[in-house]
Amino acid sequence: MISFVALVVVIVPSVVFAEDGPIISSPSGKIQGTVESCGMFCTYYSFKGIPYALPPVGALRFRNPVAHPDWSDVRDGSQHGAKCLQVGTNLEEIIGDEDCLFLNVYSENVIGLHPVMFWIHGGAFSAGAGDFEPFDPQKLIREGITVVTVNYRLGALGFLSTADQYAQGNWGLKDCIEALRWIKRNIASFGGDPDNVTIFGNSAGASLVHYLYLSELADGLFHKAIAQSGNVLMPFAFQSNPSFYADRLAAAFGLSNDSAVYVGELRNLPANSFIPWQENLPTIPVPRYLRPLDFSPSVEPSNSPEARALTDKPKHLMETRTHYVPFMIGYNDLEGSFFTTLEQLIDQTVWEQFNSQPQLLIPFFWNIENGSSSSLSVISAFQQYYFNDKPIDSSVDFEWAQYYGDHIFRFPTDYTAQVHARGQAPVYYYQFSYDGDLNLYKKLFMITHPGAVHCDELPYMFEIATQMGISIAADSHALTVSNRVVRMWTNFAKYGVPSPGDDTILQNVNWPSIQEGPNDVTLMDIGLLMWHNLQNSYAANPFV
Repeated sequence: MISFVALVVVIVPSVVFAEDGPIISSPSGKIQGTVESCGMFCTYYSFKGIPYALPPVGALRFRNPVAHPDWSDVRDGSQHGAKCLQVGTNLEEIIGDEDCLFLNVYSENVIGLHPVMFWIHGGAFSAGAGDFEPFDPQKLIREGITVVTVNYRLGALGFLSTADQYAQGNWGLKDCIEALRWIKRNIASFGGDPDNVTIFGNSAGASLVHYLYLSELADGLFHKAIAQSGNVLMPFAFQSNPSFYADRLAAAFGLSNDSAVYVGELRNLPANSFIPWQENLPTIPVPRYLRPLDFSPSVEPSNSPEARALTDKPKHLMETRTHYVPFMIGYNDLEGSFFTTLEQLIDQTVWEQFNSQPQLLIPFFWNIENGSSSSLSVISAFQQYYFNDKPIDSSVDFEWAQYYGDHIFRFPTDYTAQVHARGQAPVYYYQFSYDGDLNLYKKLFMITHPGAVHCDELPYMFEIATQMGISIAADSHALTVSNRVVRMWTNFAKYGVPSPGDDTILQNVNWPSIQEGPNDVTLMDIGLLMWHNLQNSYAANPFV
């Protein structure tokens, strides 16, 4: 009697389809994935936990990532690698591991070359991961996209800098660059096109997208970029004085006050000992997120011993570098309500602090001296414009959220869009304002103001509702909007244009770049979905 254990059919030299899942032979080595469902008559291939860099431990802590060596055996790609170290969702336990530099690849077809979208998660540079949960990519995959998600170092382990040659910083940012190098070398084996890569991210992940857009070290590794609710000008996204926080960390551990000495001492400490010093919402002092996070991207010194990802202040790089990569950037119309609601949940003294210290209203990066005539003028203008000179309390809750949203998102995003529109590549600018069944973060925090809060666009792009166990009615209009958002994002990834031609899903709406629009600042409002000029009236082009 003949027993057949498995039927193996070799289709092309780099792909073997086996009973237990496809085995990819990439330049880095072989990895066996799994077959997953993406809906009726739809399946895709999943390859998880692929190491793209050596574990950043011991002597490699606080150093640029080192490409992972090739392997000869067949790696199991059915499970995620470890998350990077961070505080758990209950804000008490520590989760993850220092050995965390893994990426995941999802593709409907591993034969041929398909557009690649590289997702960079958010989380204030201190939390999150590129795991399938919550970033289930099947909506993007159904559009013929190969999706890659990534883990990068977080908190002090990812962004500590002594502003000198002993710890030059930006480790998490350079992890993303190393992952892009891995894509350049390997993604064709997974059905992805290494010459058509779009980087995209949300919140702090969008800021990292923007940093990559500005970094010479990342040149040639991607071809389009999408920054969702984040950029380098957000108040929390750039640390101008990183050595202060590195010194403070060393002092907290009782180490030397000399960076030449204490960086080596920090390398010998247990990795999880850094996490209590890694900011999360309860530990961030007021004004939360309106000032730089302790451990976030910073300029690397000129005498750095390794390659630098950020060689100058981001605003200067924005204004001096010529860009040839198409760029999409935008925000949600009710961003601030996410943060103000969280603040009220954890700290009932926020309004009192702003009322007693009105200088907190002044943007940190304006560098206005406290008590000066300029500061008094700015405070008075803000109090009148946002609050009609009323004290900040529950009666101005919506206005308070608008202040936060303008401060953190609207102004930095609008300025960024205008600056990059002067370059050589098209810039597409949007506001996501749709308020429907898939605005899950708004529903989670029971926010009642109309509009879309921070992260609310994500369930329209990823299958987050399923991951959260939430059922959406088949006739929900939110699913129509989701289809349109996914189509615009994937059109951009494929063609560099979100609305390349007649498209019934998009109702034949044309989304012009800022440069093509009739006014200086043209944006697509995804909600009413009209394009309009920020300073002038709406132009009728209804989408929903």
